[in-house]
Order: sequence, then C-alpha cells, then structure tokens
Amino acid sequence: MNKSQTHVLQWARRVRGFVAETPVKSDVAELTTLTQELDETLEQLTADAAAQEAITKQSRVQTTEIKRLRQTLRDKHLKPIVGMSRTMQLQINGSDITFVVPSVKTDSERLAAHSDAMATALNVVGPQFTARGFASNFVEQLSSTTKTLRDAIDQRAKQVSQRIGVTAAMLAHKNKVMQIVRAIDTIVRPSIQTTPELLAAWDNLVALPRLRKPAASAAPTPAGSTSTAGSTTPATPTTVGTTAGQVANVAA
Repeated sequence: MNKSQTHVLQWARRVRGFVAETPVKSDVAELTTLTQELDETLEQLTADAAAQEAITKQSRVQTTEIKRLRQTLRDKHLKPIVGMSRTMQLQINGSDITFVVPSVKTDSERLAAHSDAMATALNVVGPQFTARGFASNFVEQLSSTTKTLRDAIDQRAKQVSQRIGVTAAMLAHKNKVMQIVRAIDTIVRPSIQTTPELLAAWDNLVALPRLRKPAASAAPTPAGSTSTAGSTTPATPTTVGTTAGQVANVAA
C-alpha cells in the first residue's frame, strides 16, 4: 500500500467514526446504505493491503531462492563440466564443441537456456566425462537443477502478476472510498448546518489533506558543459545461439 492509499484509508476511517458517533437526521436520505458500503469497501481495501504485503514478502523469498539456484547451477554443475572439458577434445558429428560458463550478468532465463544446451550436448559426449570420474547421472543432475531454477522463475513471475492485480484492485477501492465519502457529505452537511461546532469539525475532517511532497533538489549544471559530439555507443557483442552439434558460446 502506497502513501496515498494509506492516507485515504486513515481519512475514511476517521470520517466513519464521526458518522457513527454523531446523530445525523435527514429528511432526504438515509446514511445506512452508504455507511454499510463504506465499511465493506474499507474492509476490501484493508484486505488488499494485507494481500499485497504477503505477495511482496513471498516475491522477496523467491528472489533469494533464484539467486541461490543460479549460484548452485554455476558453481556445482557448469563450472566443473567446463573445467573438465578444457582437458578434453570434444566433438559432435565431426565438429569440435566448446563449453563455457556464462557471465555472472547473464539473466536467469538465458542461464537456464545455456544449461539446457549443454545438457543436450552432454547426452552425446557425457560418457567421456563419466570415464574421468563424473557421476553416472551428472547430466540428469544438471537438468534437474535447471528445471528447479525455471520453476522458481515462473513462480516469481506469477507473484509479480498477482501483485499487479491486487494493486489495481486497491486503486479502484481507494477511488470508491473517496466517492462514498463525498456522497455521505451531501447528507451529513445539511443536517448539521445549524450546529457550528459540528459543522466546523466535519469541514475539518471531510477535507482530505494533501500529502506533503518532498522538496525537489535540482542538480546544478556545470558552466560550459556540453554534450560530446560524435560520441558512439559501443556495439553489443552478438550471442551465438545453439545449433545442431554445437553449444552456444557466451563470453565468460
């Protein structure tokens, strides 16, 4: 829940408290329906806030898990395989292949794809590794860790989607709360018009105070500073994809 939503929630609760404690008699309309609708919307907004907080915490846990799985995949699987491959001459269908460890900056999806490509190649050259002491199921272990990483990525994506949905619902409920309070005002104000003390208290309460905005500090521009003409952006290295009989080479 952001500051604006928290602000509206607290404001509406104060309005609801005033209405509950102050007898309001109107010949035009009843407050019962509006106050009940306000109560229900406040409950929904409060529940949304709790759900958003829970999803945020779960997403943080999942992010930590993804980092752990990335490190496990790199350190316990990819690096030993690459290290051993450098002592061997590996070929598939007569073509030399090379295994490399992806950069630490490689995103999780690409890391998983790189691992899958390596596992595919190891289905052919894997016996050469087991002959040098690797476990008989080391390729299965690699694939299993990769799948676990992908599952964690998908779970976090699902949580992000859920959080977006809850945030949208919170915005809708916040706007509805403000509309209901405005409707309540049209009933309460005429009924307390002749009581200055109550009217002053209501005016002070029903006016939604504005949030204070932090003072913006603009960084001064150095005198004589100009943009460098003719500057170019370095070209991004091309990542070669996996082809038949070849594993993708990514800069370590």
